[in-house]
Amino acid sequence: MAFSTDTRTLAKGDTYIAIRGERYDGHDFVPEAFRRGASRAVVARAVTGVQKSRLTIVQDPIAYIAEIAQRKVRCAEAQVVAITGSMGKTTTRKAVTKVLRTAGPVVSSVGNLNTVLGLSLTLANQDLQSRTRLVLEMGASRKGDLKEICQYFRPDISIVTNVRGVHLEMLGSMEGVQREKSELVRALDAGGTACLNADDPRTRAMAAVCRGRSLFYGITDDAEVTPRQITAEVALLGGHVIYILLAAFAAGTVVGIPPHTINEALRGLKPEKGRLNRLPGKNDSILIDDTYNASPDAVKAALQVLCQQTAQRRIVFLGDMLELGAMEQHAHRAVLQQAIQSADLVYGCGSRMQAAAEELPLELRQRVQCFPDSAELAHKLNGGSIYQPKSGDVILAKGSQGARMERISRALLAESIPPESVLPRQTQAWLSIS
Repeated sequence: MAFSTDTRTLAKGDTYIAIRGERYDGHDFVPEAFRRGASRAVVARAVTGVQKSRLTIVQDPIAYIAEIAQRKVRCAEAQVVAITGSMGKTTTRKAVTKVLRTAGPVVSSVGNLNTVLGLSLTLANQDLQSRTRLVLEMGASRKGDLKEICQYFRPDISIVTNVRGVHLEMLGSMEGVQREKSELVRALDAGGTACLNADDPRTRAMAAVCRGRSLFYGITDDAEVTPRQITAEVALLGGHVIYILLAAFAAGTVVGIPPHTINEALRGLKPEKGRLNRLPGKNDSILIDDTYNASPDAVKAALQVLCQQTAQRRIVFLGDMLELGAMEQHAHRAVLQQAIQSADLVYGCGSRMQAAAEELPLELRQRVQCFPDSAELAHKLNGGSIYQPKSGDVILAKGSQGARMERISRALLAESIPPESVLPRQTQAWLSIS
């Protein structure tokens, strides 16, 4: 039996889970789910026009599916490898998955399904073999998110990549971010292991709340997993890549995989969609698509990557960074200033970037062209009225998910490359959002 929360992708025979979200209430789509062939619907209340015999009425549909997934994990005696951090979670998940698959069956979370609901759907819809390893990316945007996830899927190995100024609007401060990320370490029992970035002070400090073993990775002298152990060459951009490789090496070490096997697995690692992905651009230009999401530190890192590329011209398209709270104004101004220093042409996209550009000194402000949103900017790029790529151009596109900067990458991508094969958010559901 499969479970689904989306009537657009629901298959005949699926059980529909009605979830009340910020924009839509899944209960409104229960009749549509049955028209599309759902066998049953899990709901929090009766639905007008639908027989109660076809409904499973529960107090909390998310808890219902989470408990089903939790039972499957326990029955399979699965080992949970949990990954969190402010940056690098997804590529770290991919690297860890590749390494651990050399030692047995692995099920990995997919896409951005890193919440209680997303992870529960992923696991409930899997046939878990006995003693499967689960590599689960766990995200947090609000206080208590990770504690709730760990209550259902308690980690045996916890990996924390770093603590940065992300989700500050909800988590309040860097201390709040650190406390939230540390929940993965607090959830370990005495037999668990925390793999911690020793070069990030806030991550390193989490060893103090670990009841099990703490395994440090990094370039610092007391790290147990260091770059000296990495021999694999990978097709990933950016100085942060070494930490992804070290985290995966640490996870492999914990489960007893030999070093040469770990390095062999890492050699095939490729970038994820929307994460510093170097792609062919129009007119023989180069496009660095980094549009999956953004934070101030991630933008600065992407600009450093841009500066390292051989280019005749460097062009930057920056979209708004979201959920920054009190530091929003300063952060946008700072990344714009760095972009102006790094690139020949700079384009800002969104109200926050526009406001930051207006605060710059006149000589800097004149070097930035701003547009209200990515839809309008992409339209102008498609029309060729503001910028046309040429050979020797290296282009960086980056912004938070809500800025939808993949529209910019789509407009600049080489016409021979199918956008859905290399860019994030190319499903019809995403493309239909205005």
